[in-house]
Amino acid sequence: MTSQSATLVVLRHGQSVWNRANRFTGWSDVGLSDQGEADARRVGERLREAGFRFDLAVTSALSRATDTLAHVLRTLDQSQPETVRSWRLNDRHYGALTGMEKDVAALAYGADRVRQWRRGFDLAPPALDADLHAALVHALHDDAMPSVDALPRTESLRDTLRRVLPLWDDCVAPALTRGQSVLMVGHGNSLRALFKQLDGIGDDAIASVEVAHAEPLVMTFDATLRVTSRVPLAALPARR
Repeated sequence: MTSQSATLVVLRHGQSVWNRANRFTGWSDVGLSDQGEADARRVGERLREAGFRFDLAVTSALSRATDTLAHVLRTLDQSQPETVRSWRLNDRHYGALTGMEKDVAALAYGADRVRQWRRGFDLAPPALDADLHAALVHALHDDAMPSVDALPRTESLRDTLRRVLPLWDDCVAPALTRGQSVLMVGHGNSLRALFKQLDGIGDDAIASVEVAHAEPLVMTFDATLRVTSRVPLAALPARR
């Protein structure tokens, strides 16, 4: 059974340099902006003030997430928890949109079509060129990833969900079942996909779900790992 102490804190990374430039990032391994680093430290301070300690940290293979986690843990000032870094939590692969400014993409493909790719569940952008895709994958230095040819060159949100679920089933869910406290630092679309599964959100309704940068969500679960509460960290009192 799941212990009452089992808690999952879900966090989208701080602002990246491409978020600031309004570009599609996807699997491109770009770093945090100065604001993003400050955001991450602020999250660590808030977690410390609320009395959080973590047994397990889970993040993606992308540096904007791993760096956010590192800033959070340093500011939280706790011993290093067990840490899992997995490509399965990477942001959605944006295919040929990768690196494009969003306004430019809207002009090239049409604003309605780009909106459907961004917010819908089943539609994927055009695939990224194979050589560019290979360069993205090799830059991640993740030996656990499948071969380049076996990885997608574009993804819908449905594809992203299929990719994320094994990480949940094999890593996060067992930790919660053991009553552990877990910190997950991911990306807007990989976290949207996970929320769709955990909350039973419909294919159409997922379009309206937003995940803000550096705004942690504290989730608890019952013995069957159904969500019993979800509270923004900002709504929790500091521990005296």
